[in-house]
Amino acid sequence: MITPISKNYKGLISITGPTKSGKSKLAEFLITEQDPVTYIATSKPRPHDPDWQKRISVHRKRRPDSWSLIEYPKDICKTIESINGNQSILIDSIGGLVEQHLILDDDQWNNFQINFLNCLSEANLCVVVVSEEVGWGIVPASQIGYLFRERHCSLTSLINRQSKKRWLAVNGTAIELDKIGHLIP
Repeated sequence: MITPISKNYKGLISITGPTKSGKSKLAEFLITEQDPVTYIATSKPRPHDPDWQKRISVHRKRRPDSWSLIEYPKDICKTIESINGNQSILIDSIGGLVEQHLILDDDQWNNFQINFLNCLSEANLCVVVVSEEVGWGIVPASQIGYLFRERHCSLTSLINRQSKKRWLAVNGTAIELDKIGHLIP
């Protein structure tokens, strides 16, 4: 049985899963006992995409009114650093964050990854990070699709290695990876 994480929990929790697997719902459930919570939504607004707007609406309806919301921060590390030390953070999701940084060259991207991981580890807060599983399918045909997949998989893997707790959501089922798996050396 899954229970929310304890109120005094400090550390990084990663949740991955495919589209509509329940990963965001799991993240929201795990952090329900935390107070206060800041929800960081990383994806760009898509005002002319009705399907996207519908998905955003579902997420908004599930979130408690007491949670603070930060949408599409330009500098996620500065945003995290500005959050009060007694708050918990839910970042949903890594895909939006990677999308924001696709214009960076490889060196800039590597610096961003290092800074972001340092920011997460130095936060000394409860931080739950949601990430889409994108590497289980076909190799993208376009260069930008390939770059997105490679950067996304790399960042998700690094976050997972740094996390104290790891979850996988599949078809509405939560799997606690730490209980059944081991990190690859």
